Amino acid sequence: MSLPSTRLKAYAFLLINVICWGASLVIVKPALDYTTPFRYLFYRFALAVVLSLPFLIHYLPRIKNLAKQLRTIASLEIIGTTVSLGILYIGLQKTSALEASVLVTTSPIFAAIIGTVFFKEKEERHEAIGLLLAFFGTIVITLIPLLNRYGLPAHFSILGNVLILLQNAISVVYFFFAKRAYKQLPKLFVTTISFYVGAISFFVLSLMQVGWSLSRLVTAASTDFQQPSVLIAAGYMALFGSIIGLTAYIEGQNGIEVSEASLFGYLQPLIYIPLAYYLLNEKVSVLELIALGFILTGVWIAERRTRSRRRQKVVSSVVSLKLKPRRRAIAT
Repeated sequence: MSLPSTRLKAYAFLLINVICWGASLVIVKPALDYTTPFRYLFYRFALAVVLSLPFLIHYLPRIKNLAKQLRTIASLEIIGTTVSLGILYIGLQKTSALEASVLVTTSPIFAAIIGTVFFKEKEERHEAIGLLLAFFGTIVITLIPLLNRYGLPAHFSILGNVLILLQNAISVVYFFFAKRAYKQLPKLFVTTISFYVGAISFFVLSLMQVGWSLSRLVTAASTDFQQPSVLIAAGYMALFGSIIGLTAYIEGQNGIEVSEASLFGYLQPLIYIPLAYYLLNEKVSVLELIALGFILTGVWIAERRTRSRRRQKVVSSVVSLKLKPRRRAIAT
């Protein structure tokens, strides 16, 4: 049986997102040796605002209830852009790009837990087993800094790892609500407004870091721009991380369930592991590979059961429609 075109389209968008976001932390990490997370994010979103200006001009006259929609988007993007990304890049500054990328891969665990606890999604035995395996792998990755005496790199940080996990939880909550709030909105319009939220909020946070002195911020920025790594990180993330990557994710999850969309994140190791090795000379330890194996195996077990349950629901619905056509007609 072939997949519906809507689902295939969603998968295509999510694969684009995997490529864009899989490389993101590896590319940004060198820039954080020269600038702060807040300034980097300000540069990124300021550039994204400029690049996306044609989208804003195109969509503004076409959006119904514009003021209400802008308030909704701004409220959600304070969480999904300012809070979530601020925490993510502070965590990245304190740990390795590889370590941070592996921990970002655990987002399906948070999607399943939050979906079960707050959105009343049912969890079956196989899902619980899968989540336990993935959770065990996450704990191992998080606590790797305590195992430095066994020869692991010293630049890992428990605080950095915990911040990455906190960002996972926040971003999952954001995407659950964004799926509902943005369903009828053009996705490029949503992401364009998010760039303005990011640029304004991270400008304020950057200004706060230099004692609310605009001249100090300008001086710091001019120093940052002398570093190619800062320019590369801001440019890549403005185009591929923000405009293409975020739009692709929102568009992709619009065609399938949020929990299923988040599972595409476990394909990102295919991107960031070789990149971290070749660009940053960060090597994967045996312990990290074992932990990543637990995470991916656990997520696969949980998702396999989820897919099976979805098929049962579809079959039940079709059978119900075939067996009760007259009763439905009378009720109508």
